[in-house]
Amino acid sequence: MVCVQYIPQYLPSVKRGLNTVNSLGDGYTMSIFWEQAFPDNNNLQIAYNIYFSTRRESIFAEGPKFVSLNITGRSAYIQDFTPGDMFYFAVRAMEYDLLWFNPNLLQDGDGYNTGLKIYPESMLLSDITDSDMLVPIDDINIFPAYGVVVIGSELIRYISKDIPANNLIVGERGFLGTVPRLHTVDGYDGIKYYDNPLAHFFIGFEDGNNFVNQEQSTFNDPNFARTNADGYKERLQDLLTTNLEASDADRVDFPAYDYVGWHRTNPADLFNGMCLDSYIGGENFCADGYEGVGNQIRNMSLAQQSDRREEMLLDLTGEPVVLVRRLWKGVVCSCYEINREHPEPRCPVCFGTGFVTGYDQYFNPRRSDGRIMVRFGPTKEDLKMQDVGLESELIPDCWTLVIPAVKNRDFIIRFNLDGTEEFRYEILGVTRNKLMFSDSGGQKFTAQRIRKLDPICQWRAIRDTSTIPRVITTDIGFVPGPGGIAPHTHNLVVNENILSLVQINQTTSVNPPVGQGAHNHPIVNGVIQTVLGHSHNINPALI
Repeated sequence: MVCVQYIPQYLPSVKRGLNTVNSLGDGYTMSIFWEQAFPDNNNLQIAYNIYFSTRRESIFAEGPKFVSLNITGRSAYIQDFTPGDMFYFAVRAMEYDLLWFNPNLLQDGDGYNTGLKIYPESMLLSDITDSDMLVPIDDINIFPAYGVVVIGSELIRYISKDIPANNLIVGERGFLGTVPRLHTVDGYDGIKYYDNPLAHFFIGFEDGNNFVNQEQSTFNDPNFARTNADGYKERLQDLLTTNLEASDADRVDFPAYDYVGWHRTNPADLFNGMCLDSYIGGENFCADGYEGVGNQIRNMSLAQQSDRREEMLLDLTGEPVVLVRRLWKGVVCSCYEINREHPEPRCPVCFGTGFVTGYDQYFNPRRSDGRIMVRFGPTKEDLKMQDVGLESELIPDCWTLVIPAVKNRDFIIRFNLDGTEEFRYEILGVTRNKLMFSDSGGQKFTAQRIRKLDPICQWRAIRDTSTIPRVITTDIGFVPGPGGIAPHTHNLVVNENILSLVQINQTTSVNPPVGQGAHNHPIVNGVIQTVLGHSHNINPALI
């Protein structure tokens, strides 16, 4: 038992200990603030012991995690918390005399702000009697040059260290009125066993406040969930929709309808009345010189024959639209909080998808304008009175080629005859049929007109890459990004009408691969926007 007691004082006395604790939103850091305390003895100094735990009932039993010497700002930033966990915090003021120990000589907390120190503790290497003046401990290097240790209920003041022999050289046993006792390595002091047999550094004379605050370590905007080991929080697989990438890659290069031989007349010319007495059908290519003797081909793949005829029909009856695909895997947006299962619907970063930048534009390699062809069925257009006012309702039934595969929540951009954007349509339900041998034969889907105020309408797409699309690459692509993002570049598809950087308003391709920080960047008037803490440049010489 300590006979001498000093208790720090507060003015007013009702304002004691911890004031506030806040998560900084990066998933790992907390800021804490506490009230000012004063020593009740002018010869003593003040410091603050910081407690925290994931268990409310054991916060003080676990002992102080740090001691802060910040007596003017009375605040600290503590890092390396586990994202998503709830923590409980408390602060107690303590008094000490520089003749007993100097907290400045304690070890700094690794990775923490200056001013936070760690109290050392270590195992006894052997038993000591109530009169021994050497205390053998295991980790002697973490103890300061002089100080006070607590073993059981006894305070022992040591004046120096014998590092080669792992001994603390004692100056006084039974310090501050405590009783010298036998101490064994298993925590026995001759009277009772202690649950914790370690030799602890003295934490000073504390006030007894029990004020505890709780706070969850969370990721909040604009911080994205990441770890130094794994990089940004990222979903590596699309667990919600069917993966049709292999099907797209296998079918995208089917030969176009050749319009030679028995069906050399362009059907568009035929139906426009520009050509008469023509026959559509027959073999592929011919042997009369148009494609070279011997190039006549029969018995092409049924899937290819179906694809080319569907493409021909779409050339006649379809509309060229821009396809923008929703991301189903990639870096999770900062609005996707730990305590909520859904992203923010109007988030300007992910557009409600939960993934950074939300979408990726598809450029059709079979057309110079980069669009896909879609046939819109006859649809009733209606104006309905809603709570927010009149709403335009148009839900057409559509069909398109089997490639590219479209999915629910993708959207398409439809255009007026003068090339201006009409509306954007969200794809709701996709129906795919099987032709033969497990090959897909076509895609039908329902599209819903999106109101102009929807966040999707703010997503930057390039409307037309015709007639000479070019692929340019962002530079500074070999500098690693924060959070473990691999060095990378991004591609842009532009057309011959782009003559300067300020004309570029679209979104880059997705890069690097999923699992390495996959993302893309919006471009506003030629300036690539910052995503995941970094940006890129476009070389003006490429324009």
